[in-house]
Amino acid sequence: MSQLATEVDETLDEVRDLARGVYPHLLADRGLRGALQATAWRSPVPTTVHADGIGRYRSDVEAATYFCCLEAMQNAMKHAEAVKKIDVSLAAVNGDLQFDVRDDGSGFVLGDVTSGAGLTSMRDRLASVGGELAIQTAPGSGTSVSGTVPVKH
Repeated sequence: MSQLATEVDETLDEVRDLARGVYPHLLADRGLRGALQATAWRSPVPTTVHADGIGRYRSDVEAATYFCCLEAMQNAMKHAEAVKKIDVSLAAVNGDLQFDVRDDGSGFVLGDVTSGAGLTSMRDRLASVGGELAIQTAPGSGTSVSGTVPVKH
């Protein structure tokens, strides 16, 4: 168990470094799917990325979406008790880019948790590109963090 804790801490440190605003090389080169897939491969919690059919978007849209997904993955690793897997989905639907980061952890009562810096940052990042964040959770049901960003040209 201590090896897993060490791996989670290392992954969280990496995510925090990225979240400080450095535009990741992989995001610039490979887009959302490639950058998130690379992060998933390094995750100590088995993580899948489903992103068929999405293209490239403005850099501010890609960065906001990428960092929100990373933050949601980080939160799942750090806070979701008994988490065994994380699923990340990206889709282009009716002129919007949508993402969903879902874990199979223990979930929680949404009203019992105050928004920390991570959730505030996610909401602010999405709002800066006209997007919105939603969280769905309940005890025993895992957690879903999703967002929608308008990307019509």
